[in-house]
Amino acid sequence: PAEPLFRSLVKFVDRTFNCNKAFANAIWSYLIENGENTCFHFEVSADLFSSESIDILSKAPSGMFQFEVGVQTTNNEILRNINRTIEFSTIKEKVLELNKLKNIKQHLDLIAGLPGEDFNSFRKSFNEVYEISPEELQLGFLKLLKGSQMREESEKWGMVYSPYPPYEILKTKNISYDELIILKKIEHMVDKYLNSGKFYTILNFFKKSNKFKDIFEFYYELSKFYDGKGYFKRSIASVDYYSLFVEFNDFIKAGDKELLLDIIRYEYFSYNNTKWIPDFLRIEMSKAEERNIKEYIMNKNSIDNINKISVFKFNHSIQSFIECGEIKKTLNYIAFINNPIKERIFIQENELKVQ
Repeated sequence: PAEPLFRSLVKFVDRTFNCNKAFANAIWSYLIENGENTCFHFEVSADLFSSESIDILSKAPSGMFQFEVGVQTTNNEILRNINRTIEFSTIKEKVLELNKLKNIKQHLDLIAGLPGEDFNSFRKSFNEVYEISPEELQLGFLKLLKGSQMREESEKWGMVYSPYPPYEILKTKNISYDELIILKKIEHMVDKYLNSGKFYTILNFFKKSNKFKDIFEFYYELSKFYDGKGYFKRSIASVDYYSLFVEFNDFIKAGDKELLLDIIRYEYFSYNNTKWIPDFLRIEMSKAEERNIKEYIMNKNSIDNINKISVFKFNHSIQSFIECGEIKKTLNYIAFINNPIKERIFIQENELKVQ
């Protein structure tokens, strides 16, 4: 018998793994039964998901599967230019259906520089794909590989590309070099802030503001601000990725600064060391107050080690903002428990008063 081999991530290299539905369903069923703690990555075509496939996938443990879905563009005319018959409405329907399962990570991609697509069409594609809430959104740039149809038709579309591998697009008759550079900078913002999964509530704060015409404009303005600080030219500390939002908000006046600080505090301590507090996120709390809350948490949650608990004070209910978008100013606390995976416990001030 084969020896068991553990890998945290296994990638299937098939370009369209589910083109044979029966084969894909059989593999997924087997992995659900035997995959244990491994995550499996597949490139799939969303339009090929059958009701049987969805039913099988609904049984997968959370985090076992991640799917890469090639959207490329939501513009059906551009899709025809690259000989793709699938329409975005079909992809959207299936992606949303998978979203409802809440157990599969979805990675959607767009390609800049496609034949006939201009900057505004790409912007529309970005907004439409972002709206269906993929866990990751990748902005790629067309590569004109030797022997490909795109390379053979490059003159027809006014395509200029790098003479060096991987022969990336530099401009077309529809999108300029400068516009592609703008998209490169936006791509960096999306990859750092959306795809990392560590800034979701902060991004939602800006998305809910009425300062931007669409989510594309938010990332465009953020990339310009980031560029203005010289961050594209040098490495920055992890805390600077958070403090940038405070400065950005001051600059564009998008919303309530105190609420934003609470949201940043929540995101920062969710994914970073809770033993060191950046000055701009500090809210003073007495030792007695901190110990009282820790003892309350230990008694209520059967935690045996007080040193596993870090407690921070907030002036807004982050829980209300996350769950229903409600901005509620109220004194409350959030405890972060290293147990060993970091857990979060929300505590309202009135809970402590009725002990």
